[in-house]
Amino acid sequence: MPGRISRALLLATLLFEAVFVALLPTAAKAHNGVGAAFKGRAGPYTVYAYDGYALPSNAVEYRLVLLDAASSEPANDVTVSIMATKPGKPETTAESHAYANVVYYTLPNVYPHAWRVEVSLHCRAGRGKVHFRMHGIQPLDPTPVETALTVGGGTPTALVVGISAGVVLAAGLAVMWRRRRG
Repeated sequence: MPGRISRALLLATLLFEAVFVALLPTAAKAHNGVGAAFKGRAGPYTVYAYDGYALPSNAVEYRLVLLDAASSEPANDVTVSIMATKPGKPETTAESHAYANVVYYTLPNVYPHAWRVEVSLHCRAGRGKVHFRMHGIQPLDPTPVETALTVGGGTPTALVVGISAGVVLAAGLAVMWRRRRG
């Protein structure tokens, strides 16, 4: 009997692992662009561009994810140049840092306007270029919101819940007491 249980447990474990591994995304399918503001082709590369995050210096940090378009594998070691233009202003070179196939680049916040971003890529797979628009981020409102503190009034939620729980408990005890007596 213990041998059967051990074999059944081993079989169940192996079956679970097989299903789990089959459902894991492979490296080629590891990035499907969920949440990307832009997806485009730049020569032999696929570029995903994401909305930015506000920095304390009134700048915005944006992010790109680069994939090899043929294999959907991460495109590592790509040289990236990012130029951006906002309406009525000269072209700006974005400061960027790459970590594997993820590129972070920083631009001044142009809210309520948008940047026209041009990304140039090159690596041993070839060269590519793509452009897209990225918006600025609305600054936080510096004036605090005042709320009125209300004392009393409203529904006394804790009291209602407490009374309800007491009634349910009393009813349960009454049913148990009747069953014992009966």
